[in-house]
Amino acid sequence: FKGLSKVKLEGMLAMTISVILTFVCYTDIRYRKITNATTLLIFSLSLLLTFHHLEECSLPLLLLLFGVGFVFSIVGVIGAGDVKLVCALSTGLSTTDIGNFLFLMGMTGIPLTLLTCLYYKLFSKNNVITIPYGVAICSGYWLLWAV
Repeated sequence: FKGLSKVKLEGMLAMTISVILTFVCYTDIRYRKITNATTLLIFSLSLLLTFHHLEECSLPLLLLLFGVGFVFSIVGVIGAGDVKLVCALSTGLSTTDIGNFLFLMGMTGIPLTLLTCLYYKLFSKNNVITIPYGVAICSGYWLLWAV
């Protein structure tokens, strides 16, 4: 990493994370599963991103995010894989970026939820609707880097 500039290294890490997120979207849509291995890999890469803005990192915010997500997953509001993915991606973000990421994730989650519900209403005989929210999580992250 010695010859790489900070910007190039961040870009390479973000690009690697994006490739993994594409796989996460596929598995979430196809199987409604986000594996621990992919989440751990994303977390590891996000930790490397953290070292570039360590002074802007907020451990209490990350712990709060994990705690609230854990409670929501126990209650059944959101899947545990989704919570782990949000926390893994948030690790590599500054405090301000975490807020923007959560906002963008929510904004992309609205049409995803509506389209998924419409799909189940029109094409599925299954009464249980599951939403591949990993797609919204990934989209929020991609939009954050795009903006």
